[in-house]
Amino acid sequence: MSWYTAGEIVLWLILAAILGGVLGWLLRGILRPPRRRAAPTPVVIADERPGTSVADIDTGASGTFAEPVTSPFAPRTARDRVAEIAARTAGGLTPPHDDLVRIHGVGPKIARLLTAMGITSFRQVARLTAADVVTVNEALEIFPGRIERDDWMSSARELHREVYGSDPVA
Repeated sequence: MSWYTAGEIVLWLILAAILGGVLGWLLRGILRPPRRRAAPTPVVIADERPGTSVADIDTGASGTFAEPVTSPFAPRTARDRVAEIAARTAGGLTPPHDDLVRIHGVGPKIARLLTAMGITSFRQVARLTAADVVTVNEALEIFPGRIERDDWMSSARELHREVYGSDPVA
C-alpha cells in the first residue's frame, strides 16, 4: 500500500468523523423534547400594598435587625397548610414518632415526607378529614391520590388501636 492510499484513507476517516459529529448534533437538537420555560415571576410594587411605607422599613442602620414580614398577601404553600393540619390533628398533644411505614401504602419516602411536614403519628393520619386529605395530597406532589386509594386513615386507626389501645378519632 502506498503513502498516497494511506493518506487518502485517513483523510476520509477524518471527514466521516466530522460529518458524523455534525449530523449527531443536528439530530439531537431535532429529536430532543422541547424545554419547559419557567413562568415569569410577577412584579409587585411596594406602593400597591396597603400599609407599607418607607418609614416602616428597618434598614438596620441602628444596629437592629428587622423581623421577617409576613404579609396577608403572601400565598400560603401546601406545606404551610399541612403544618397547621399536623398541629390540629395532634389534638394539643406532642405526637409520638410512630413507624408510619406500617400504614398500608406508606413507604419510606412518603414517611420521610410526612415527618418533614409534621405528621409523625398514627393518630394524626387517622384524624385527617376529606379537606385535609386534599391538602396533604397537594403537598405530596409526586404521589397524588395515594391517600384515598390505599385508605391510610383506616389503616392508621387500626394501628393506633393495636399500639395504644384507644380509638384515635374519639
